[in-house]
Amino acid sequence: MSPVTPATRPAGRPRASSRAMLEEAAGELFLERGYSATSVADITARAGVSRNTFFNYFGAKSDLLWSTFDATVAGLGEALADPRLDDGTPRGTARAALMEVAGALRPDNVSLAFTHADTMGLADELRRAAALRASDVAVVLTAFAVARGVEPLRAEVAGAAYAGALVAAVGEWSRSGAVRTSLSDVLARALEPVEGALP
Repeated sequence: MSPVTPATRPAGRPRASSRAMLEEAAGELFLERGYSATSVADITARAGVSRNTFFNYFGAKSDLLWSTFDATVAGLGEALADPRLDDGTPRGTARAALMEVAGALRPDNVSLAFTHADTMGLADELRRAAALRASDVAVVLTAFAVARGVEPLRAEVAGAAYAGALVAAVGEWSRSGAVRTSLSDVLARALEPVEGALP
């Protein structure tokens, strides 16, 4: 087997590495310069990747803050359909699915953003992005509840409540020190006021 030399080594970063480098570069730059003062060009230069590579992974600069959250929450529909998490009630199944998602979510740029929102100058952007994520999660939960026979208005209200609890829990978990706090524990507390929203 011949050794890998600079001439034979594949060009470019591995795909997974490019994404991670962009996320890391963005976190550094948002702390150093602030969110508004950091451009996509700044992030790609720091990460050592092209603008096209950026847009292969992210639709906008703000998506860098939520990439792990988005990827993890994308599994919510699958968790809601998992028979292992189905206790026979919409309430129990929704709770178990959200706890499954919470257990899989790891600290990253979203926890950094919640912790340093003022330093990064992104408090308003963070609120908008959090509201969008809560809305997306609510759509999934509402569809699940309606499919389980819950009246549509109640399902929509419950979906919004449960989704709001998840996003609020992520914020509290981040501010409490995500690396030493359990998101599942914080989410369990956040769900207490809304548990009666589903039958």
